[in-house]
Amino acid sequence: MGEYVDLNDELVKASVQIDDGCDYTKRLVWQMNARRDMRNGVSRPMPPAPKVAAAKIEAKKKPRKRGYRVVQKAIGTV
Repeated sequence: MGEYVDLNDELVKASVQIDDGCDYTKRLVWQMNARRDMRNGVSRPMPPAPKVAAAKIEAKKKPRKRGYRVVQKAIGTV
């Protein structure tokens, strides 16, 4: 068996994007309404986050360096 890696490690978080495949839409709406519900004395449980897709881990894409040659031409080094 291969080695296991801690997904909460800083280096892992910096290099890969982890998608657990859950739909958090209802939870986000619940959080937005939480203050209003507290003020009105309503207590609603947090809705579940159903799994809608398979989990996937993909590498983060590095940003493209733009304007590098333009700056170099302005300086006169290229």
